Amino acid sequence: MLWASCSHKFDSNVHSLDFYQWNLWQDTGAKQGDELPSCGWDDLHRGMGVLVRIPASPDVHFPDVEEASVFWYHCRFTLPEQWKDKPVSLVLEGAGPFVKLYLNQELLGSFHDEGSAYELDVSEVIYYTRDNHLSIRISNPLDGIPGKINGITGNILVKTKEN
Repeated sequence: MLWASCSHKFDSNVHSLDFYQWNLWQDTGAKQGDELPSCGWDDLHRGMGVLVRIPASPDVHFPDVEEASVFWYHCRFTLPEQWKDKPVSLVLEGAGPFVKLYLNQELLGSFHDEGSAYELDVSEVIYYTRDNHLSIRISNPLDGIPGKINGITGNILVKTKEN
C-alpha cells in the first residue's frame, strides 16, 4: 500500500507558491478596462483553465492565442497558524507586461515593469484559518493592443517576519 501526503512544513518565514497547483485561464470575454474576470470570481476560484506550475508562459499552453489577450492565473493556499498576527507580504519576482494582483478578491496593485520584483504588505487582507485566493491578471499595457504576454516569469512567495 502506498501513502502520500501533501502537507506542508513551515520551518521558515518564507512560503513558496511555485509548487502549488495553479490554473491559467484565457479570458476571451475580457474587454478593455475590465478589472474583474468575465467569468466571475466564483468560477475563477473553481479552477477555470489549464493546470500549470509557476513560472508559466501563456503561449506554451495557448499556442494559437492572439497577442491582445487577457490571462488569469489563480491559486489557493493556506498559511500556518503560527503566522497569525505577524506582518505578511507577497512577493512577485517577475511577470508581465501588465499585471494586476488580487488577494481574496481585493486589488493589491497594478504593475507594468516585468523586470522588477514587487513586494506588497498583505497583512490586512490575508486569511490565517481558511483558504486564500491569489488571482493575477496579465495583459498588454493597453488591453486590445497587440504585444507579447510573457506571463509569470519568476517565483511567487509569501513571507512573514517576527513581530
